[in-house]
Amino acid sequence: MTVEDLAGLLGQVRACAGNPSLRELERAAQRSNRSLSRSSIAEMLTGRRLPRKERMSAFLDACGLPPSNHPQWLAVWDRLAARAADPKADRRAPFGDDLIDDLRTAGLTRIGSTFMTNLNWSALFAGVRELDIYVAYGQTWARMNGADLDRVAARSTSRIRSVLADPEDPFTVELLAGRFATSPKELRQRIHATRADYIALRREGGATVDVRYRAGDRTCSLYRFDDIAILGLYSHTGNRAAAVPVFVGRRPGALYDFVTAEWDAVLADSRHA
Repeated sequence: MTVEDLAGLLGQVRACAGNPSLRELERAAQRSNRSLSRSSIAEMLTGRRLPRKERMSAFLDACGLPPSNHPQWLAVWDRLAARAADPKADRRAPFGDDLIDDLRTAGLTRIGSTFMTNLNWSALFAGVRELDIYVAYGQTWARMNGADLDRVAARSTSRIRSVLADPEDPFTVELLAGRFATSPKELRQRIHATRADYIALRREGGATVDVRYRAGDRTCSLYRFDDIAILGLYSHTGNRAAAVPVFVGRRPGALYDFVTAEWDAVLADSRHA
């Protein structure tokens, strides 16, 4: 990425904010006690030179960009500043420095290729208070981790939320049955069995256990263990034994923010099971 590229992206941020005038941006910054003049905004958007870091941050604030999204922008600024200080750096390591910065911005802590066994699930369960699960049905995973789920469910301070595929939606059932190389009847049975497993975790004085259904396709599974997010891909080959990538990220980080935003959208589009 170049300074010109950064300027173009900042222009897109302004466009998404409704293309406020330079004066409106200046006043928005002043309301937040930030220093941002109209001339500095105009210069920032030309891409002729790298803006001052604090001015770019003030611009993002003035455009209404959430603070949780700022770290990835500031990481880009750091990378461009480092290149300006040492122009030969790109020729020495055209990918290495970028990759390290990208991993840091994403908050990525682990990449695996075998979803069930690559991760230390018991360590993730240890002490977790808020557990969110979005899967097609996830029967094998739930039963493999049954003892850990039971321990979480026994704690009154914990919460478990699970969103499964809607067994009453014909489109969802037909689509996922083909995806998992099974029959619609068998898929419904698996979903109902997983729901029953989660409902059985409920007990007096224990965790809140919320089970929901959501219609529609699944391209990934999402798990959130407090400040750790996990994204697992689904295979479209029909081969359940196929290795599929799984990504783990911590908060703060772009991966965690993505999983959280996806989860919020999923929850809003679900119904109680």
